[in-house]
Amino acid sequence: MQTLLTVHSLTYAQKAQRVLDRHWIKSSLRRTPEKFAVRGCSYGLLIQGDGAEAQRILESAGIRVLGRFPFQEKGGE
Repeated sequence: MQTLLTVHSLTYAQKAQRVLDRHWIKSSLRRTPEKFAVRGCSYGLLIQGDGAEAQRILESAGIRVLGRFPFQEKGGE
């Protein structure tokens, strides 16, 4: 199981990924699936590891996380 953290834009997702890289947390960028989109178009980071810890790190770096969802990839998602 992985965790999807959603943020407002691609720019924030890229910034968030750099922050997590510095903390040795592996992540990948992706467009937020429609069922997880909090406010229309958003982007997310698929986190390998502790999603709550990743969210804490991002928020302490000034990156607002819109949502945190357990995520399991299925085919085209």
